[in-house]
Amino acid sequence: MSETPIPYPGDHDGPTRILQLHTRRGVVAKAGITVSIDDAHYHQGWGRAAFEIPADKPVHVAVSQGSGQIGVAATVLTPEQPSELEYRGPAALYLAGRIGAPGTVKQRGCLLQLAIFTLVPLTALTFVIMISILLFQ
Repeated sequence: MSETPIPYPGDHDGPTRILQLHTRRGVVAKAGITVSIDDAHYHQGWGRAAFEIPADKPVHVAVSQGSGQIGVAATVLTPEQPSELEYRGPAALYLAGRIGAPGTVKQRGCLLQLAIFTLVPLTALTFVIMISILLFQ
Protein backbone atom coordinates (compact mmCIF):
# COMPACT_ATOMS: atom_id res chain seq x y z
CA MET A 1 0.00 0.00 0.00
CA SER A 2 0.99 3.62 -0.20
CA GLU A 3 3.78 5.22 1.85
CA THR A 4 3.05 8.81 0.80
CA PRO A 5 -0.34 10.04 2.08
CA ILE A 6 -3.07 10.11 -0.54
CA PRO A 7 -4.47 13.69 -0.70
CA TYR A 8 -7.98 14.39 0.61
CA PRO A 9 -10.40 14.41 -2.35
CA GLY A 10 -12.85 17.07 -1.17
CA ASP A 11 -12.67 20.83 -0.90
CA HIS A 12 -11.17 21.53 2.49
CA ASP A 13 -9.11 24.57 3.47
CA GLY A 14 -8.83 23.75 7.18
CA PRO A 15 -6.25 21.74 9.10
CA THR A 16 -5.51 18.17 8.04
CA ARG A 17 -4.10 15.05 9.64
CA ILE A 18 -2.94 11.67 8.35
CA LEU A 19 -5.14 8.58 8.68
CA GLN A 20 -3.04 5.43 9.00
CA LEU A 21 -5.10 2.47 7.78
CA HIS A 22 -3.87 -1.09 8.28
CA THR A 23 -5.81 -3.77 6.39
CA ARG A 24 -5.58 -7.48 7.20
CA ARG A 25 -6.90 -10.36 5.09
CA GLY A 26 -9.54 -12.77 6.23
CA VAL A 27 -9.23 -16.54 5.75
CA VAL A 28 -10.64 -16.10 2.24
CA ALA A 29 -9.93 -12.75 0.61
CA LYS A 30 -10.07 -10.96 -2.71
CA ALA A 31 -6.82 -9.74 -4.25
CA GLY A 32 -7.38 -6.09 -3.38
CA ILE A 33 -9.56 -3.72 -1.44
CA THR A 34 -11.40 -0.48 -2.05
CA VAL A 35 -10.99 2.27 0.53
CA SER A 36 -13.61 5.02 0.51
CA ILE A 37 -12.87 8.34 2.18
CA ASP A 38 -15.93 10.63 2.11
CA ASP A 39 -17.23 8.84 -1.04
CA ALA A 40 -13.92 8.99 -2.96
CA HIS A 41 -12.79 5.44 -3.82
CA TYR A 42 -9.20 4.17 -3.88
CA HIS A 43 -8.21 0.68 -5.03
CA GLN A 44 -5.41 -0.58 -2.81
CA GLY A 45 -3.52 -3.74 -1.95
CA TRP A 46 -3.49 -5.30 1.52
CA GLY A 47 -1.28 -3.77 4.22
CA ARG A 48 -0.77 -0.16 5.29
CA ALA A 49 -1.91 3.05 3.62
CA ALA A 50 -1.91 6.70 4.60
CA PHE A 51 -4.66 9.16 3.70
CA GLU A 52 -4.84 12.89 4.29
CA ILE A 53 -8.12 13.75 6.04
CA PRO A 54 -9.62 16.90 7.61
CA ALA A 55 -8.65 17.38 11.26
CA ASP A 56 -11.65 19.55 12.08
CA LYS A 57 -14.64 17.52 10.81
CA PRO A 58 -15.92 13.91 10.84
CA VAL A 59 -14.76 11.70 7.97
CA HIS A 60 -16.60 8.64 6.63
CA VAL A 61 -14.20 5.72 6.08
CA ALA A 62 -15.29 2.46 4.43
CA VAL A 63 -13.35 -0.58 3.27
CA SER A 64 -14.59 -3.38 1.00
CA GLN A 65 -13.15 -6.17 -1.11
CA GLY A 66 -13.50 -6.75 -4.81
CA SER A 67 -16.19 -4.64 -6.46
CA GLY A 68 -17.30 -3.10 -3.18
CA GLN A 69 -19.96 -5.62 -2.13
CA ILE A 70 -17.79 -8.05 -0.16
CA GLY A 71 -16.54 -7.72 3.41
CA VAL A 72 -17.87 -4.17 3.79
CA ALA A 73 -17.05 -2.27 6.98
CA ALA A 74 -17.52 1.44 7.64
CA THR A 75 -17.07 3.99 10.40
CA VAL A 76 -17.13 7.73 10.96
CA LEU A 77 -13.84 9.04 12.30
CA THR A 78 -14.41 12.15 14.42
CA PRO A 79 -11.75 14.81 15.07
CA GLU A 80 -11.46 13.63 18.69
CA GLN A 81 -10.56 10.05 17.72
CA PRO A 82 -7.00 8.92 16.94
CA SER A 83 -6.34 8.85 13.19
CA GLU A 84 -5.39 5.19 13.02
CA LEU A 85 -7.76 2.39 11.96
CA GLU A 86 -7.52 -1.34 11.34
CA TYR A 87 -9.70 -3.28 8.89
CA ARG A 88 -10.04 -7.03 9.23
CA GLY A 89 -11.56 -9.03 6.40
CA PRO A 90 -14.12 -11.71 7.30
CA ALA A 91 -13.43 -15.45 7.35
CA ALA A 92 -16.11 -15.96 4.69
CA LEU A 93 -16.75 -13.54 1.82
CA TYR A 94 -20.50 -13.31 2.45
CA LEU A 95 -19.90 -11.77 5.91
CA ALA A 96 -19.14 -8.13 6.71
CA GLY A 97 -15.63 -7.05 7.62
CA ARG A 98 -14.77 -5.07 10.75
CA ILE A 99 -13.08 -1.70 11.18
CA GLY A 100 -11.96 0.04 14.35
CA ALA A 101 -9.05 1.01 16.55
CA PRO A 102 -5.93 -1.13 16.04
CA GLY A 103 -5.83 -4.18 18.29
CA THR A 104 -9.58 -4.18 18.94
CA VAL A 105 -10.78 -5.64 15.63
CA LYS A 106 -11.57 -9.37 15.57
CA GLN A 107 -12.15 -11.47 12.48
CA ARG A 108 -15.80 -12.27 11.89
CA GLY A 109 -16.87 -15.82 11.05
CA CYS A 110 -13.93 -17.92 12.31
CA LEU A 111 -16.14 -20.32 14.28
CA LEU A 112 -18.51 -20.68 11.35
CA GLN A 113 -15.60 -21.45 9.03
CA LEU A 114 -14.21 -24.00 11.49
CA ALA A 115 -17.63 -25.65 11.79
CA ILE A 116 -17.97 -25.90 8.01
CA PHE A 117 -14.47 -27.35 7.55
CA THR A 118 -15.10 -29.86 10.35
CA LEU A 119 -18.72 -30.88 9.74
CA VAL A 120 -18.60 -31.39 5.98
CA PRO A 121 -15.88 -34.10 6.07
CA LEU A 122 -17.48 -35.77 9.11
CA THR A 123 -20.87 -35.84 7.39
CA ALA A 124 -19.34 -37.32 4.23
CA LEU A 125 -17.51 -39.95 6.29
CA THR A 126 -20.74 -40.85 8.10
CA PHE A 127 -22.54 -41.36 4.77
CA VAL A 128 -19.72 -43.56 3.45
CA ILE A 129 -19.84 -45.71 6.59
CA MET A 130 -23.64 -46.00 6.43
CA ILE A 131 -23.59 -46.98 2.75
CA SER A 132 -20.82 -49.52 3.40
CA ILE A 133 -22.83 -51.10 6.23
CA LEU A 134 -25.97 -51.28 4.08
CA LEU A 135 -24.14 -52.77 1.09
CA PHE A 136 -22.32 -55.48 3.06
CA GLN A 137 -25.27 -56.79 5.07
